[in-house]
Amino acid sequence: MGGESQWGNVCAQVDTCALTGAAAFFAGIPDAVIVANGPLWCYFYALRYLEKPCPKVGARFYCSQPDNNAVVYGTEECLSGILQSIRRNSRPPVLLIENSCAIGLIGDDIAGIAGRADMPCPVVCIDSGGLTGGFWEGYRAAARAYLDVMPPQRRSEVQPRTVNLLGCTIGYYNAANDIRELKRILALAGYQILACPGAGSGIEEITTMTRAELNIVVHEELGLEIAQYLQQEYGMPYLSLPPPYGIEGSLDWLKALGQMVRMDDRSLQAVQREAGDLERQMRTAVLEMQQIWGELCFPRTLVAAPSSVALGMARAVRSEWADTGPLTVVLHDGRLPHQPLDYIDMILDGQSDSQAVERQLTGLAGGLLLASCNEKAILRQQAAPVAVCQNIALPVCDEVILSDRPFMGLRGACHMTERLWNQYIDFCQR
Repeated sequence: MGGESQWGNVCAQVDTCALTGAAAFFAGIPDAVIVANGPLWCYFYALRYLEKPCPKVGARFYCSQPDNNAVVYGTEECLSGILQSIRRNSRPPVLLIENSCAIGLIGDDIAGIAGRADMPCPVVCIDSGGLTGGFWEGYRAAARAYLDVMPPQRRSEVQPRTVNLLGCTIGYYNAANDIRELKRILALAGYQILACPGAGSGIEEITTMTRAELNIVVHEELGLEIAQYLQQEYGMPYLSLPPPYGIEGSLDWLKALGQMVRMDDRSLQAVQREAGDLERQMRTAVLEMQQIWGELCFPRTLVAAPSSVALGMARAVRSEWADTGPLTVVLHDGRLPHQPLDYIDMILDGQSDSQAVERQLTGLAGGLLLASCNEKAILRQQAAPVAVCQNIALPVCDEVILSDRPFMGLRGACHMTERLWNQYIDFCQR
């Protein structure tokens, strides 16, 4: 029972290991194969995390399963056996071999082992043990290693009105729906998306991504370093803004993009028409609910998520979605903004300010919590008063999203307005 309890505790953390983050980047490349060079514990931990957003990933995610002797004397025999099996049965476009914590400590030359295996595809080898960091560090390391092994084409021809989306991942909550909505509103504004590395683009799209006019960093904690690398090595400009949550937030995001690439204001006409239609639809529904339940108003709000999600959501709450008193933001990845933000009253580092986070949660009586099930669990453990809760980050253990209902963009604004009002009405009835 002790082992089962520990497993549950680990999987309830908001940060997973670097091995999971690296696997998430390659899981987002169609048909890419991943080998976790480590014990089954590490493999199943990452697989459990990834197979929810990517149900078929198990068919291309392998584990070398080194025994106790291999942990001491080396994993070449175990790893070579898995590589030969992959070589016989498939021809993946790219292969990731990542060392777990224990294997990383013994210093196996996995690149040399892969070279002797004579694999029929490019092979990316990285250490992704605990000393490397968490999910975000693993994702960034995998993305950079991929670009080192499979560099894009040199930048020569640039296609106007084309962009890449950087820092997207299937490893964020409701990410697939959000990415589809971003691509939809960009297409509506006249842009073509060339590549979205780590979130659906194949190796051909990533290879030719240098033709894009601009790189857009969607999640800064994942994509900023890659954007800076592509700017330095290929001369590609980039734009990094909080993700577009809310109708005004989405329009501002597209306007900033248009200024960067000198797009005519007329390119936003279709987006503005849709935004106006949605605003009228929401206004009619909300006015009716206000007559029955009053204003959507909270004495306090706490938003906890990866930094880009948390900061973007907090802005939308303050400016569009609700009236609120003090607003606290908890950044799961600990990536603090470079300057104060006037729409946030307090920012906490989710990796080091755990006691302060608990104090904020226990004072959330009747307030709004946009977070993960981890923060909800703290509320229950502290016997804190009931709050209006909405999942926006992993882990999530009390909700399933199977329909196309994003959080970002225009349709995301409608969806979040619907969710917040329904949660608030349910709260009032209780």
